[in-house]
Order: sequence, then structure tokens, then C-alpha cells
Amino acid sequence: MKNPVLTLMLAAAVGIAHAADNLEPYIVTATSYPIPLDDALASMDVIDRAEIERSAATDIADLLKFHTGMEIGRNGGPGQATSLFIRGTESDHNLVMIDGVPINSGSVGSAALQHIDPQNIERIEIYKGPRSTLWGSGAIGGVVNIITRKADKENIRFGASLEGGSNNSWRGNAHLGHAADNHRLSASLSYQKTDGFPPLASSNIDRGYDNTSFDLAGGIDIGRHSFNASHWQTQGNNEYLDYFGNPLDQDFLNSRSSLSWDVAFTDDWNSTLELAQVRDHIDQNQSSDSVHTDRTELSWRNQFSLDQDQLLLGVKSSNEDVTLDGAFSSYDTDTDILELWGQYDLLRGAHHAIIGIRYLDHEDAGSKFTWSLNYGYDFGQGSRAWASAATAFRVPSANERYGFGGNPDLEAEESISYELGLKHRLGERHELSVSVYRNDIDNMIQWVLVTPPWEGYNQNVAQVRIDGLELGYDYSGDTLDLHLGGNWQDPEDRDSGEPLLRRARHSLNAHLTYIWNQWSLGADLLYSGKRKDFGGITLDSYALVNLNASYRVNRNWQLFAKLENAFDEDYQLASGYNTQGRAGFLGIRYTH
Repeated sequence: MKNPVLTLMLAAAVGIAHAADNLEPYIVTATSYPIPLDDALASMDVIDRAEIERSAATDIADLLKFHTGMEIGRNGGPGQATSLFIRGTESDHNLVMIDGVPINSGSVGSAALQHIDPQNIERIEIYKGPRSTLWGSGAIGGVVNIITRKADKENIRFGASLEGGSNNSWRGNAHLGHAADNHRLSASLSYQKTDGFPPLASSNIDRGYDNTSFDLAGGIDIGRHSFNASHWQTQGNNEYLDYFGNPLDQDFLNSRSSLSWDVAFTDDWNSTLELAQVRDHIDQNQSSDSVHTDRTELSWRNQFSLDQDQLLLGVKSSNEDVTLDGAFSSYDTDTDILELWGQYDLLRGAHHAIIGIRYLDHEDAGSKFTWSLNYGYDFGQGSRAWASAATAFRVPSANERYGFGGNPDLEAEESISYELGLKHRLGERHELSVSVYRNDIDNMIQWVLVTPPWEGYNQNVAQVRIDGLELGYDYSGDTLDLHLGGNWQDPEDRDSGEPLLRRARHSLNAHLTYIWNQWSLGADLLYSGKRKDFGGITLDSYALVNLNASYRVNRNWQLFAKLENAFDEDYQLASGYNTQGRAGFLGIRYTH
């Protein structure tokens, strides 16, 4: 553990801070329509394109882990099984979306974050807290909405990048966008490969990874009507080691496709009809084992402007087919889901409230009703307080219903949570934030042993309470941007009194970017406390420092370098699995 290094770097960053204007982004995840980030009545983070380019991350999990309240569990290096814990909740308690469409697997309930290449992403919006009333099942801990790169300006814009480095790793990307008054077209293609390193601490066998991803989007406007089509896809091969250290590999494919029709029926009524398909496929190469999720959904969203207020009404019909062919269990499920929701966004002077309700009818797990209430008060000059109370839910995955130990009679997991938050602007350059939260989760699904050693089945028996406190400080200057964040949490199993596995009670993070003439210098810092893991093992605390630098040769060309785990910290995110040691990367980027 290298706490002194982290402390000194943070102190130095604060000491050299300068001032600048802060350009506030617009976000869609809090309400489903664009609002300024400052107007969100919740704790939210935004990872923009600049941060993505500076980062050494090969997938979005490595981006998320440097943000407050976000923790990662990973069984090795690139492409290996990865879990995301938002504010101490389970990995299947966060909803991951591509351009507003959920991509969580129907078999395990979580999303394959390890296969989502940041090179094709414009920004990532992180909503911390429950949002099932707006987005549906799985949004107990939070929502991660990944916005892909799209054409947003007139004329043709294009660019490309190439980088290489440690572990014989190579990454490349090319993108093209064109927009005019009534049409737009964009395309983005990326590729990455690496020889990797041994996933298991007990092995010296490297396991490699390759990934080809692309995104295509186009649209045309005709009067009050707008027609759009898009397709995002990632596929490749992941090498890994099984429990006994045997080298295996699997092919993967994840995709999201959509067709949408937007129309302004009146000046106060906007409607969107969208047809979307999601695929999550894994095929083993040393056996016939496979697991496939194919989900089709048709949604109709309507937004009504009522003077200062906004009314949102929606309906969605989904069909999810999940097929598993495995050595220990096999199943083929076909499930229909119907959802209805409404949201009222009310603004009266300094008071702002958002009320939401949702009804879900799941063919296997039954019906579920949820509600949410968010309230905010604007003190002026960029200072705001908010409070929220909300329920959320997660329907059982196909594995939980029909896999090993499956129970088709499982009910949905459900939660109720509360949060109080405050943001206070100190002039134009400094902002402080604080939030406290509690999340009670009941009816949690747990495998219960019936006859030793292996006979058992899943039951709704577990209860969890998570109390937490988040602190943040942001500074934007003419030449320097700085963020400091801290999280204290108590994720507790209420039956045993034990902490939840792989979740630290406290963590610190920082982002620093300094501009000097044509140079840009940056650092990402993370400190995480001790965590419990399976088998009663305690994982040590650790401190990570990632460094980056770039030099702008001219308007179009840029050279960059990245150093991951600069101080070669030896740590584990999952017991018995290696993590990346010190690794360096060099690259070149062209933009037009």
C-alpha cells in the first residue's frame, strides 16, 4: 500500500489549482430527456470524451473504477469476467444501457462490461441510486448509460488513432461523421488485441484477448418527423484459465440495434416509437457449451410540455429468449414482459420535484409496482439541495430460475432507498458536494444448501442494508482541472452482520489535468480499503496511480503516452487472480 504517494500527489494538485469557467454538460439518464447536469435531482457523474482519450482503460470498467461509489471485481486482465458494484450493491443491481437501451444479460443479470471498448463512446452518464421507475428491472444501485459517438456538427468530421504497448497490446480506432440540416450519418470502428498476462496467481500461462467493435448510425428529418437507425456491436475471442488452471477460450458477441420514429404531434407533445434488439452470446471453443440472450423490445414514449412542467408516459413490450447448453444444466426460456410508466417533472420557482411510477408484468416473476420521489431546492448561484426516496426491483435471471439450483417460483428482489444531497458552488471555479444514503434490499436471491455437499436451490431469503456517505470537490481552471472524491459505506448482510464481499468500506479518488502550451498532463488516482472475499479471505487495501501525457503537434495531429499502475502496486480485485502491473502505451491521434 502506498498511501504517502497518494497523499502527496493530492496535496500538490490542490496547491497549484488555478481558475476557469465550467461548461456544464447536458444529460438524459436522470429524466430520459436532455437537462443540464446541475438540474439533476440525484448524484451523477459524467465521463466525457476527453477523459476517455486520456485514460489507459481498455474497457469501461477501468474508466468507472476511478469514480466515487464505483468498485470493480475482475478475474484477471482484459476480457476476463468483471463485476461492477455501485454504492455497495450487487453486480446485477446496476442497469447498463447503450444509448438508452438496456444490455444486461438475461442469463446472469449483469452486463459484459469487459467487452465494451471506450474508443467508440462519446460519454458515459452514471446515475447513482435507484431508477427502476424510469428504466426498469436491475436499476437498484444505479444506471450506467453509454452514449456512442454520433455526428453532431455540419460537414464531414473524421479521425483515427493507433496505440501500442505492454503485453504486446495494440489498439486502433477510426470514426466518421456527417450532419446536415435534415440528415446525419456516423460510423466508428475499433480493434484491440493483447497477449495479456496469467489470470491466476498460481499460473504462468498468459491469456490473450481480441475485440472488434463498431457503431453505425443514421437519421433523416422530414417535417415534424425524425427517423433514426443505429447498430452497436462488439465481438471477439477471450482466452482464460478454468478453476484447475487449464487454458480455454470462448467467442463472444454483444450487440444493440434500434429503429426509431420521433414525431412532434403538437408543439407540446413529442412521441417516440422505438424497436430495439439486444444480443449477448458466448460460445465455448473446447466444448459445445454456450449461452445466448436474444431480447426484442418495442417501446412508445410520450413527453408532454405543460407550461413549466413535463409529463412523461411510456409503455414497453419485451420478449426475452435465453438458451443455455452446459455440462451441469441446460434450459431454453422464452419470456414476455410488459411495462408501463409515468413521470411528472414539476418546477415552481426554486422548488423542483420529480414523481415517478412504474408497473411491470413479468411472465415468470409476476407483477411489480415501484415509485420514486425526487425533490430539489435551488439556493441560487449554483448551490442546490436535494432529497429522494424510491423503490426499485430486479426480476430473477434465467440462471436463477432454471440453471443450477434453479427455482422458477422466485420473486423479484426489491429495495427502498433514501438520499440527502447538497452541492455548493464557491464562486465560478470551486464546487463542493456531499450526499448521504441508505439502501435496504429485501427478498434477495441466495443459493441455499439442502443436502451436503451440492444439493440446494435458490430462495428469496437474504436482506442487505447499505449506509453511505459521499464527498466531492471540483475545480476548473484556465490550465488545470481537479476532482477529489471520497466514499464511506457500510454494505452489511442483515442476517449475518457480515460485510458484503469485495466491497471496501472506504475509498478515495482523484482526477487531475494540467494544460501547458501544447502539452496536456494528467493523473488518475484511486485508494481502496480492505475487502472481504470468499473463503474468509481479506483482500489488502491498495493505491493506484495512472499517468497520461499528450503533445499537440498541430491542429490535427496529437502524440500521447499512458502509464498504467505507475508505481507497480501489487493488489488483487478477486482472491487468487492477478491484476495489471506497471504498463506503458504510446500512440498517435488524428482529428479533422
